Amino acid sequence: MATYDTGDEVRVTATFTSSGTNTAATTGATQRKPDGTTTTLSVATDATGIYYSDVSLDQVGVHTVKFAGTSGVIATEVVELEVAKNVFDHS
Repeated sequence: MATYDTGDEVRVTATFTSSGTNTAATTGATQRKPDGTTTTLSVATDATGIYYSDVSLDQVGVHTVKFAGTSGVIATEVVELEVAKNVFDHS
């Protein structure tokens, strides 16, 4: 798992395939922050079956992003991002 700093914005991607081919899907994404709160993220696509969200990392700890395909391809992809505490974090 990569480590980031508080305040970083990271592009997280998910790829949905069927029989080895990228496949369009109706996709949503949710971010769970270290304090347990969740946020619905905007999802965009650059190419068929490849989706992304830009995630703001505003808390120290592990942020989890879950992409969920709800039609076309019924699947989920989970990504974890760790934000490390540093001398500039006062929490």
